[in-house]
Amino acid sequence: MKNGILICVLALLLAACQQPTVYVFSENLQDEQRNQLDAALKAQSLPYEYVELAIPSEFSEATLLLSSDKIYPKETEKLATIMQGLGYEPQVNYTTRSNHFYGDGNIGFYLKNAVAGTTFVMPKKLRTTQCSEDKYNDLAVKFANEHVEFTLSSGAIVRLSWEYLYGYLVIYYKNHSQTYSHSQPLINTPFGAKPSDTYRFTAHVNNPSWLDCSLQIVYMD
Repeated sequence: MKNGILICVLALLLAACQQPTVYVFSENLQDEQRNQLDAALKAQSLPYEYVELAIPSEFSEATLLLSSDKIYPKETEKLATIMQGLGYEPQVNYTTRSNHFYGDGNIGFYLKNAVAGTTFVMPKKLRTTQCSEDKYNDLAVKFANEHVEFTLSSGAIVRLSWEYLYGYLVIYYKNHSQTYSHSQPLINTPFGAKPSDTYRFTAHVNNPSWLDCSLQIVYMD
């Protein structure tokens, strides 16, 4: 009986030893991204370790590096799904045992946020434009470090919080938010085509209607 138990224990230990490890490299992730990543890694079946080394510059923003001697398709698919859930399109590369990390099915998980690593400066003053309701066009919108102020037609000022998240401007109102994509189109003016910073709203909100507006500043020289 004891021998039988010992054999079972040895079998379990051997299975554990054969299980590959996911080596996780990350750069420039925001706090929310890190929290989501950690929760997702805990939910998948493979053991993982964070590695404090720089990601090679030739790697894409999301890269899975697989050992060519042994590949685990289901586990790899799960890791790719984690990357997709964070808004990335994973690229799969293969390596040999010459890299000591990646023998016996071990997997490299590389994730870097190129947007977070760049300098983002929000213009201080913009105007509403392309509103769903014309009466909300040309309202003054003023940005500070953490707050944005909308001056309504009545003269009332509404102060909201905002942040720049995953390449989008996000403005929060009560229990919902409005998201804006950024572009820099040329705008036709009486003085010719001029550059702009334009933030186009990406969804309709039921209330307030003045959040159903794009935000824009046109630079007149």
